[in-house]
Amino acid sequence: MIPGSDTAVETLGLRKTYRSVRGRVAGVDGLDLRVPAGGLHALLGLPGSGKTTTLRLLTGLAHADAGAIKIFGVPVPDDLPELAGRIGAVVGEPGFQARLSGRRNLAILASAAGVPRARVDEVLARVILTDRAKVAYGTYSADEQRRLALGAALLRDPDLLVVDEPSGGLDAVGTREIRQALRRLADQGTTVLVATGALTEAQQVADTVTVLDGGRVLAQGTVADLLGDAAVSVRVRLDEPGKAATTLRAAGFKVRADGDTLHVDGVAEPSEISRALAKQKLFPGELVPQREDLAAVVGRLRPIAPPVPEQLSRAEERAARKAAERQAVERKKAADQRKADKDAAEKRAAAEKAAAEKRAAADKAVAEKAAARQAISDAKAAAKQARIDDRAAQKQPALDQKAATKPDGERGTAVADAGPSAEQDGAKPTAKPGAARPSAPKRAKGSR
Repeated sequence: MIPGSDTAVETLGLRKTYRSVRGRVAGVDGLDLRVPAGGLHALLGLPGSGKTTTLRLLTGLAHADAGAIKIFGVPVPDDLPELAGRIGAVVGEPGFQARLSGRRNLAILASAAGVPRARVDEVLARVILTDRAKVAYGTYSADEQRRLALGAALLRDPDLLVVDEPSGGLDAVGTREIRQALRRLADQGTTVLVATGALTEAQQVADTVTVLDGGRVLAQGTVADLLGDAAVSVRVRLDEPGKAATTLRAAGFKVRADGDTLHVDGVAEPSEISRALAKQKLFPGELVPQREDLAAVVGRLRPIAPPVPEQLSRAEERAARKAAERQAVERKKAADQRKADKDAAEKRAAAEKAAAEKRAAADKAVAEKAAARQAISDAKAAAKQARIDDRAAQKQPALDQKAATKPDGERGTAVADAGPSAEQDGAKPTAKPGAARPSAPKRAKGSR
C-alpha cells in the first residue's frame, strides 16, 4: 500500500454495478485509483467511463459491490464519519432554496454543520459572491450557482474537495472563473479532485490525471506525461516537402512525412514553423494546427483488444448451429470414407501379397517337381548306361576268347573289318559283300 501521508485517496479493485433493461451494468469495474495529497487531480474520461460513479462511491452517496476505499488512510464507508469535517463535495444538485439568498442558504448549512456564521462571509468572498450574497438563489446564473455550491463544500475548510463536472453548463466566463477558483484552492494546500470530460480543463488546471474508460483505469500520471501541454500538431503542405522536412528537423522540430504533407508534432507556437521555413525561402501553402481531443487520447491509451464477434439473432444462431452440425456430419462421413478406403487398400494389399506368395509357392513346387523328374531321368539314364557298360564288359572276355581261337588271317581280317569302333562299342562286325562268313566255333561240351 502507498503510505497515507503521500496519498489522499486510494481504491483497490473497486466495483459497482447497476440494474438496467439489459441486466447488470458495471459503473466501475476493478478500479485501482490513486490521488496524491495536495494539488489538483482530474478524473478524465468520456461519458459513461465511470467518473461520477467513482465520486459517489468516495463520498458515501453509493456503496460499492466489491473493493476497498481509503481516504487519508481511513477506510470508507465504514469510518466515513471520522472524515466528515475533512471532505467537501459538489456532486449532483446542491438542494438550495430558490427564494432564499445565497448567504441565507449557506448560513443554514453552516448552522447544521456547527460552523461559525463568520465562516459564511469568508466563503462567499473566497468564491467571489460577496456582491450577490443578498440576492435570491433563484436569480443566480449557472456559474453563480456552481460557485455557491463550491462555497457550501468549503464551509468546513476541508482537506479534500470533490467536484463533479465543475464547468458543466457554464459559459466561457463562468468556466474561467470556476477553474481559477479551483486552481487557487489547490495552490493554497487543499487536495482537489475533479471529474471532467473536457480535455482542455484537465490540461489547464490539473497537476495529475487519471484517464478512465469503461469503469477501469487506462493510465495515471502527470498531465505533461499523459496529455501533453498546450503544444499542438501542425499540418504543413508546400511544394518541396523533402527540403522542408530537412529544414524543420535541423531547426529541432519533430516531423512526420505523409506523402506531400508534413506533420510537425509538439509545436508551442505554429508561427515558429513559418519563420524556420522562410529562412530557406520555403513558403507553405497550408499550415493548420491540430489539437488532440479526448477521444483521441482515450484511443491512444486504450489497449488493443481482439475483435468482438458480432452478436447473432436467434434465427442466425439456429442457422449457424445447423450449418455446424452439417459440417460435422460431412466431416464424419469424409473420415469414415477415408477409413473405409484405407481398410480396402489394406485388404487389397494383403490379398495381392497372399496371391504373390501362393504363386511363388506354386512356382517353387513346379520347379521342385521338374528338378525331381530331371533327377529321376538322369538317374535312369545313368543306370541304363551302367547296364550297357556292364554287358559290354561281360561280353568282352568272350569276344577276346573267340578272337583268340580264329586263325591269324581271319582274325586280322575280322579285326580290320570291325575297326576300332566295333571293338569299342561291343557290336558284331559286319561282313563285306562276297566275303565268306566265318564259321562259328564249336561249343565244347558242358559250356553254355
